[in-house]
Amino acid sequence: MLAAGQGSGGSWPAMRTRRAFVMGLLLAAAAAPIVRADETARQILDRRKALDDTTRKWTDRREHLKMTVRDGRGGERQRELTLYERRLPGGERQTIVFFESPAEVKGTAFLAYTHAGQPAEQWLYLPELKRTRQIAARSRTESFVGTDLTYQDLDIIQEMGSWSDDDARASLRGEETVDGVQTHVIELVPQRADIQYKKIVLWLGRDDLMPRRLEFYGDASEPVKRVQQGDLHAVGAIPVAGHVEVETPAKGSKTIIESSDAAYDQHLDESLFRTDALERGKP
Repeated sequence: MLAAGQGSGGSWPAMRTRRAFVMGLLLAAAAAPIVRADETARQILDRRKALDDTTRKWTDRREHLKMTVRDGRGGERQRELTLYERRLPGGERQTIVFFESPAEVKGTAFLAYTHAGQPAEQWLYLPELKRTRQIAARSRTESFVGTDLTYQDLDIIQEMGSWSDDDARASLRGEETVDGVQTHVIELVPQRADIQYKKIVLWLGRDDLMPRRLEFYGDASEPVKRVQQGDLHAVGAIPVAGHVEVETPAKGSKTIIESSDAAYDQHLDESLFRTDALERGKP
């Protein structure tokens, strides 16, 4: 007969320890992302969107950005700006940007209404002209305030997280490591006439489903543009890239974007996102 507190599996403390260890493993497994070997590119992208719509959801944000623009001849210019953004139902977004320095761009402001499945509406205010102009379709491939980003690039980067197969066909090219992070490599072939690129390749973190690299292609085999982001850190439940590099290989130019003071769910007033706010300036 066994003494009290004993059994064939050992002492009660030991059994409790084993049970706690097993429960810990089960909880860790439940918290880990579900990754299926036969998962398609579209399923991976849908998982990412589901995260953005639930765990990582936010309604508005404010962020300070510092841009360093390096041209192919070694010249360097800097820009500092504050960005405000609202998310609306149906994949709609409103973004306004106020440039603060240097003197030649101070007072410049940019407003965009991003729409699901169609080009964004965009406006630029230039203080030296005291005039707001709407960015026309023919101007969408122009540089945004001298950076490596075009007006269309801004639209694509904002909108592509909500793309469906009607916007771009997605295929899985495998997995690669980017800066020590295992990623899904997904190729997107745009189906809309308003998107100039023939394909976009996305490196999406396998564990966190955050973009680590984007490459934009025209007709050539080499990318027209490359975007790399790192220094990911959490603001609450939301991962934020503290460092982004946008490169135009053919020109040898690069724009480095550093983020600071990101804040979410600030209850921004909708009046901030109107064209008359461009001339009023930063609130």
